[in-house]
Amino acid sequence: MPDNIPALNSRFTITFDTGQRALAVYVAPNADPLWVAQALGFLEPRPAIFMSGGAALMTPEDQRRTAQMLESVTDFAEERKAVVITGGTDSGIMQMLGDIRARKHYTFPLIGVAPLGKIDYPGYVNPAREAGLEDAHSHFVLAKGDEWGDETELLVRLTHAIAQGKMPTVGLLINGGKIARNEVYLATTRDVKLPMIVLEGSGRFADDLATAVRTGKTVQQILKAILEGGDITLVATTEGPEKMRQRLAERFDRVKP
Repeated sequence: MPDNIPALNSRFTITFDTGQRALAVYVAPNADPLWVAQALGFLEPRPAIFMSGGAALMTPEDQRRTAQMLESVTDFAEERKAVVITGGTDSGIMQMLGDIRARKHYTFPLIGVAPLGKIDYPGYVNPAREAGLEDAHSHFVLAKGDEWGDETELLVRLTHAIAQGKMPTVGLLINGGKIARNEVYLATTRDVKLPMIVLEGSGRFADDLATAVRTGKTVQQILKAILEGGDITLVATTEGPEKMRQRLAERFDRVKP
């Protein structure tokens, strides 16, 4: 059994080896997302950007272009005082995003949402760990669960809770596999839908979805549901970071606080 399992609904501080400190909460997957947002200190509505996906099977050139796109996302988040929500682990786009935030000394909130049963962090030893937490995140929501995906619905609902229906929200899909597919499905097919920007050319599920959007055809039922319910915009890796910034601004400017 893991050591030092936090109490459910507790709030605590994680101190990383770098000295970076992050506020964390441990909650059930079906916890009230507004309570979670408030427990993290987000009492007033804030714009929110939900990041989904990874960096698996990317070539070095893919990684370079994706890093450029992520740099524009961090610049935009800092300027717009947006909260960015990710899977929170020390891999893929989450690691890349944290590295950029730390290098630029940005202060926009960066929240990681992950299942406690799959991760560890300083002070929490977990023999079943498959990933650590990324140490440039400012906040973490650790969901009770032993499988990747146990946190998915809470992650999507938290995005809406932080904005409280008064501020802009947008999702960004880069690469990604099964978990990202489920996140995008939940984000685009519920009553309160999250508009999505898909980074075409980043590989895997992002490219599958981009192809389906462009052709209007797919044999996959989950893609059909996303196409029917989703508000999806494509940005190609070859279009450069300014195009990503433009698409984010277009989404944000639709909602006037």
